[in-house]
Amino acid sequence: MAASPPERRPLRGRLHAGAPAGALLLALVLLPPPALLGAQTPAEPVLRGRVESDSSTTFQGGIVVLHRVAPDDAGEVDSVRVGPDGDFSIALPSVPDPGGRSEVYFASLRHQGVVYFGPPIAVAAQLDSLYRIQVHDTAAAPPGPASVPLAVRYLLVDPLPEGAGEGWRVTDLLQLRNEGGRTLVAAEGPVWRYPLPAGAADVEVGTGDVAPGAVQADGDTVRVSMPLPPGERQVVLRYRVPALPLSIPAPGRTGQMEVLVREPAPSLDVTPLQAVESVEMEPGITYRRFAGVDLQDAVVRVAEGREPVELPVRTVMVVLGLVLAAAGLWGFLRPRAGPEAATPPRPVTPAERREALLLEIARLDERHDRGDLDESAWRTRREELLALLRRPPGSGTP
Repeated sequence: MAASPPERRPLRGRLHAGAPAGALLLALVLLPPPALLGAQTPAEPVLRGRVESDSSTTFQGGIVVLHRVAPDDAGEVDSVRVGPDGDFSIALPSVPDPGGRSEVYFASLRHQGVVYFGPPIAVAAQLDSLYRIQVHDTAAAPPGPASVPLAVRYLLVDPLPEGAGEGWRVTDLLQLRNEGGRTLVAAEGPVWRYPLPAGAADVEVGTGDVAPGAVQADGDTVRVSMPLPPGERQVVLRYRVPALPLSIPAPGRTGQMEVLVREPAPSLDVTPLQAVESVEMEPGITYRRFAGVDLQDAVVRVAEGREPVELPVRTVMVVLGLVLAAAGLWGFLRPRAGPEAATPPRPVTPAERREALLLEIARLDERHDRGDLDESAWRTRREELLALLRRPPGSGTP
């Protein structure tokens, strides 16, 4: 007996103020760069897709909702019930035409109280591929602070502008990692909370992978109230801290942590992190770096270090002469190696590549929030960086 066609339920509503802000942000941020929007392929205005679950059984039941986002309008367009095999098919009002209407379509599905979104559809050619919505079963979030580990944490420390008093402005990028296969939810209270440095003030939530409305800063604690699906989610905070010394709590597990201080800066001791090579974020703007890996329940302390002791010129000349003499002797006695013995340059590791991309994203968001970068350039460059971040190591040159 042939299976009955999926049930369709037309919708007429708009996205209201309480609708998921992350859905709109996702659809707009992930628009392809303008260079990719030009080529249009004739296509049938039908979205064919499948709901996929981590469980061994085929996903059944549920209703897929089609959304449309345009420059002057946004709302739910239609809906359809998922078939017994997890597949669905839903007609679009029109084929996406970024050169004309600049509209974006995407679909969502609610599973165990959590709404999951598929990727945005912005060009006709995307209708040729199967549209996938990945869903996960839920699990209770572990109790206690820092219950979800951090894959990476970067703190960019800038001096306050002249006339703003003493202290520093910190951009704090936290990459949460849900290592399980279920979406973490909480019956009441936040799904995740984390302490901020003592004295943190004027806390602002920046652009990240978590909807700004789902991140709250209360005193010296930041809280995330939205469900956390498997994988990584980025939270970006900006706040002001008083003058040194400074204590940065890092409870739980942190895979990699860096504190980057903009030059010029005083001599610093950052324990238990180690000083590493400085990085130039923009032409003429350099940050001093302190890094550590595999931290567990750490407290990073930033304090002014001792200035180097100046030796008398006579002593310096004597020491320099001894060093040069030793170097000359070594150059005379050491074995001569052929050209084949030259050491090749060390390749960039996946971790270093990831670090550089995350830092560039954080800096890009900071420039955008300051008003130094227009919306179009920010969105295009951010999507390029996110695409590079999602690209597997070794799949090509960034």
